[in-house]
Amino acid sequence: MNRGTHSGDLAEIEFVKRFNSQKNNQDFDFYIKDLGIEELNDIYMVRVTTKQYSKLSHQTVMTRADTYLINSKDQLINKLLYENDYYLDENMLINNHINYSSIDYSGISVKMSDSSKFQILKLTPDSFKNLFGEYELGAGASIYCLKQNEIEKNDSVFIGWKTTKDKVINRYKNDIPDLIKLNENISVIEQIKIYKELKEFSNKRIAEIINNDSHLKEIIFNGYHIYEQPYSASYFYKGGKIKKLNYIPFTVTTGSGRSNGNFTIVLKPKNETVD
Repeated sequence: MNRGTHSGDLAEIEFVKRFNSQKNNQDFDFYIKDLGIEELNDIYMVRVTTKQYSKLSHQTVMTRADTYLINSKDQLINKLLYENDYYLDENMLINNHINYSSIDYSGISVKMSDSSKFQILKLTPDSFKNLFGEYELGAGASIYCLKQNEIEKNDSVFIGWKTTKDKVINRYKNDIPDLIKLNENISVIEQIKIYKELKEFSNKRIAEIINNDSHLKEIIFNGYHIYEQPYSASYFYKGGKIKKLNYIPFTVTTGSGRSNGNFTIVLKPKNETVD
């Protein structure tokens, strides 16, 4: 899930402080017990402030987890907690040479209590191909199909998605027979109708592929298989509650940079429910 907004940063900071100052609060009971932790004296919450390597994008990026737990007997931790109102982050651990071990699968995706809008995942064309095996489906989901004066922009969509109109037509003409008409001399109105059908088909196909592939769901919702531990998110925190993160009902959309030539597919939550 995307991170970096000021309000989002504050939510993560306050969450870390709350845990480190109230470890025995019943709000954390499920989380602690689910991880099998019996003794909390040397357990601390840490905010993620470093970027980590993603096996999906092959770049160092902000991770799926916003916070995770560490185990440390380093006495300097108590001094840091006292001086920083119970706040700890990775940079503080690094800069103060703290000895600690991270707790695998303790990563949490932290959201503001009043946040109803966030991204689950944003995929560039190359990342999309790594997950779905093709560029053509992403191009179909990114197509312009609402306004007559935007139809000509679809030429740039195919280029941005490292494919061509012909490749998209050949890939999905059996699912959408009218696609072959795009190479004929048809009106803009007819093109809009066909492109709309392509976009709806592509969005639906992407959702179906995700929902029928447990491995893919683990990558998308948790960050498993693409981040080393503890940087995947096994839990989700929002509205004062920590839940196990398995699935978030989602919709498939295009990223906001499409008009500037930055083509992405974005998965956004359909509602605030986390299963």
